[in-house]
This record gives sequence, structure tokens and C-alpha cells, in this order.
Amino acid sequence: MRRRSRKERKSIAIIGEGLTEYRYVDDMRTTERYRFSLVPGIPKHSDLDDIVNLANARVKAGYDYVLCLIDMDVIEGNHEKMDHYKALKKENPKIIFVESSPCTEYWFLMHYMPGPSSKEYANYDAVAQELKKHIPNYDKTEAFFNKTHIYRELKGKGDMEKVIELSRELDRLHETEPMIYKSYSQMYKLFDIIKGITKEDGTGDRHSSQP
Repeated sequence: MRRRSRKERKSIAIIGEGLTEYRYVDDMRTTERYRFSLVPGIPKHSDLDDIVNLANARVKAGYDYVLCLIDMDVIEGNHEKMDHYKALKKENPKIIFVESSPCTEYWFLMHYMPGPSSKEYANYDAVAQELKKHIPNYDKTEAFFNKTHIYRELKGKGDMEKVIELSRELDRLHETEPMIYKSYSQMYKLFDIIKGITKEDGTGDRHSSQP
């Protein structure tokens, strides 16, 4: 990506661990048709170092914002991985780390939650079991995502502004009471950036409207 002049549109690069994050962001891009560039990416391998390396490549390419969507389930259960993750965050201040515990699917589930919950989901399987009460055929496969526009599905079933604020509140609760609020998602960070960009270019906030 070449360096742009001030008149050119803003750009966001989002690096996820795998297919789930890629397809969610890609469906967001095609649904909202933003005036800025929203580019998903997947590293060759889903380990932290490869994720951060790809993010750094996007930083060097000149993207205005570079985000890494991080599933915390494996990291939180391993002291060595947690220490390495903390070091990577400290060493890469230009990258915005967006955590979900246990995984990105918890952000999906939040679209169906009435408010903050202290219920703990230890791993993907636990979240998926609950999520399937709302999306019965959910599966993180190409076959599922080819049939289901996941961003549109979630946006159509929930109040996006409410979900974004729920994300913010659960992150705050996790920070202040980590032993009680163990499951959380920081996806509000992405939507805060989008809101800021859309205000700058005068397009307004699209997330409050239904698709």
C-alpha cells in the first residue's frame, strides 16, 4: 500500500488469527461500503508472532490504523505465552491489540445478551454451544460463512450501539474485577476508530441503522 496524501481516504488493516475474523471483517466491509479502506488479513500461521509480523508489515505499508484481533483463551492459560504477549504489546505501540476472551465468538454472542454478565466461557466450545441457541448452524468453516453473512446476521439481530457499549463495559469490569468478569471483548476499539473516521469525513455513524 503506497503512502497517501491527506486528501486520500483513511485506511484500517485488521489482522485476525483465522477464518472467523477475516470473514466477519470482510462482510462488514461489503455491507457498510465505507468511504475508507477496511482490509482484513490472515497470517500463514495463527501464532502470535506471525500475527504481529503481518501487522507490522501493514504498519510499514502506511495504513492509518492496524489492529490485531486476539483470542485470549490459550494465552490466559499459559504463563509463558502471556508474558510473551505482554512483551509483544509493549514492543509494538503502533499496533492496536483487540482482545476477546475466550474468543471472537464471544463478541458474536454479545449481540444476544441483555447486559453485562459474569458468566465465564472457558473456551470456544463453551461459547459456540451458547451461540448456537441463536444461530443454530454456526460453525467456523468456509461452508458456513459462504452461506451466512455473519456481520449482517449479527447486526440485524442486535442493537449495534448497545453491543458496542456492552463491549466497553465488560472490558472495564474485567479490568476492575478480573476474577468475576473473565469473559470479555474489546471490539469496541474497532468501532470507536470507525466512528471517528466517519465523523471526520462527514458520513456519520452507520452502525445504528439496520441493514
